[in-house]
Amino acid sequence: MGATPPACPVCGGRETTKMVSAIGERAYCSACFHGWRTEHPVYAYDQTAMCPLGTAPERLQGQVDMFAPFTPSGAAILEIGCATGELAAVARVRLSPARYEGIELSPAGETARPRLDRLHTRTLPQLLASGDISGPFDLIVMSHVLEHLADPRAELTAMKRVLAPGGAIFLEVPNGGGHRRLPIDDNRSHLHFFSLASLVRLLAGEGLETIAAATDARLDARYADSLRLVARSFALPKWSPTLLSDHPALEGENAIVVWGAGGLAEEVLANYFDPARIDFFIDRDPAKQSGAMLGRAVRGPEALGAAARTVLITSIDFAGAIAADIEAMYPGAGHRIVRVGDLLDA
Repeated sequence: MGATPPACPVCGGRETTKMVSAIGERAYCSACFHGWRTEHPVYAYDQTAMCPLGTAPERLQGQVDMFAPFTPSGAAILEIGCATGELAAVARVRLSPARYEGIELSPAGETARPRLDRLHTRTLPQLLASGDISGPFDLIVMSHVLEHLADPRAELTAMKRVLAPGGAIFLEVPNGGGHRRLPIDDNRSHLHFFSLASLVRLLAGEGLETIAAATDARLDARYADSLRLVARSFALPKWSPTLLSDHPALEGENAIVVWGAGGLAEEVLANYFDPARIDFFIDRDPAKQSGAMLGRAVRGPEALGAAARTVLITSIDFAGAIAADIEAMYPGAGHRIVRVGDLLDA
């Protein structure tokens, strides 16, 4: 009987295959496509300055572009593996956080120190154990670090401990081999080789939902294909029942006539539109006329009349044709047309 295959550190699957590269043995999981070294080479991070030659400005701007929509005003930000602090410098200009702290084990941290509110030179689990870091942080940034860690799950657990409610985590790691022409990554300091599936699954296992993802992020010529993800703790959806009716295009408008009592009205308006703002619905289907939608009567097209009204068209595909029909039926009446697609796009 052969040896039991190693369990995948991400999903726990046993359908794994070992292979040998120039640096040593690795295994791959057929369930989530994660790769990892079965033996961990020793790498002296405290003796090697990370990113000593700098990072391309367009890459730094691209990273901020990715996490800026999920960063509140006046945020507290923690960057794990901040290197020389170049991302911190760009993020502080773009986002104006109230506080930006960094963790860096290598000598590069001394270059980063002036760009930070506080520099930490120990790992996050160590800082938590000693009580030397205080959250919560609205955003935690970790770029090209997770693949270096022997236990990435433990790091995510530590990150959750200092993450503010509703806060976000930004991660960037090499995508597989980190380059579309190079199927394996044999960087001696890399212990894990993430696929999009395995990274999302790792986060999900920690109760973190991936809310944005991208591939082909360029670090440099060697790592021209990286994964970027934003995640936050999973929570049931919440929304405002007047999200669409509060749109500026409908400001001050009441007694709105809604054209279309079909699926979109039921699926979208029922959740996001104040029915008190609706006078009645119009639908061409005789079977729907004399019925009701959202507590409002459904009538035929002739009910619109020639007096100028605000008409909300609920169709996406046929909005243009419906608007043309309204103009043909009531030429010069001055009906104000608002398309639900415009409310959604805004």
